[in-house]
Amino acid sequence: MAVTVWAAILAVAACATPASPPVAPATRPAVLVTAAPVWRPGDRWEYAWRSGAEAATRSIEVLEIKEINGLSYYLLRAGDLEHLWTPELGWAGSVRNQRIEARMTPPTPLFVWPLEPGRRWQHRGTYEDRSGRKPVRDSFLVVGVETVEVPAGRFQAFKVVRETDSRDSDQYWYAPEVGFYVKWAGRRGDVEFEEELRAYHRAPRLIPDSRPEVPSRTP
Repeated sequence: MAVTVWAAILAVAACATPASPPVAPATRPAVLVTAAPVWRPGDRWEYAWRSGAEAATRSIEVLEIKEINGLSYYLLRAGDLEHLWTPELGWAGSVRNQRIEARMTPPTPLFVWPLEPGRRWQHRGTYEDRSGRKPVRDSFLVVGVETVEVPAGRFQAFKVVRETDSRDSDQYWYAPEVGFYVKWAGRRGDVEFEEELRAYHRAPRLIPDSRPEVPSRTP
């Protein structure tokens, strides 16, 4: 993938909108994730996807870490698309066959860190694809920590909800052990979909990532 293609995606990108302070609970929650996971080339997640009567599987894999305009991005492959994510897990753009498919300015912060129940943040940006440009206004909330059972196992996961100024919405569950979401339920217009983790593989680490004190998968 030519660096110039990705540079074109990010030429007008700015830093993500600063997150608003966490909602102050009566007592500090006992569970939180202090920092974004560290992804490595070779990390891979496989999902079962369904929407109505349609069903399929898809795989997301970290290909490499790219330096573009002095900033680092994860390059991920999902089907015939490649995506750029920030180290904080914000989505910046995608390419298909070395052609820009879409981009978000600034990148969408799907998570903020530390991640903890009650945390809220907003994103104001511009989404651009071949059909044109449109403003984006998203609001996020960490609802809490839930036990989620998917084909890959049972996990303690942080449930995040996203609301927009359109009919689009998302609910997704982030599991620290997996380093990504284990379940995603969303709506795009009148179409609803759901993804569940089937399997995952974390590339070997010489120095293990630090882990928050969150119960891991139940056998």
